[in-house]
Amino acid sequence: MDFIGFCIYWAALVLAMIIIANFIAPKKLGYKQNLDKMEPFIAEVFRVHCGYTVLTMLGMLLTCVFYHTELRSNEGMGFGFNLFMAVFWGSRFLIQIFFYDREIKKRYPIFNIIFLTAFGYLGAFFTYITLT
Repeated sequence: MDFIGFCIYWAALVLAMIIIANFIAPKKLGYKQNLDKMEPFIAEVFRVHCGYTVLTMLGMLLTCVFYHTELRSNEGMGFGFNLFMAVFWGSRFLIQIFFYDREIKKRYPIFNIIFLTAFGYLGAFFTYITLT
């Protein structure tokens, strides 16, 4: 396996870890207590968005595993997916730095560093593969 192939499989592993984190975060961050304070419809929208976010990441993971040859070639749909991933994770990296509440990041510094590293890797790698 070449370096790019390894990095694509590594991206799948990183995505798997982010998906798992999305099942740990609700308890850690008190989703239920916070959602109980919201209007029911807004809480439903939040839950649906969370579910679709996890489903989207699962699709990304499966694409990395089953279509790594297309991603490596960076042609056609492979290019489109690589570009999407570069923009998606590159912007998510910036959101982690500039948008999220500093107090939450200070309360959970290890998680902040882990997420920043994961988003940075995905954004940087898919930007690299898109541009080469």
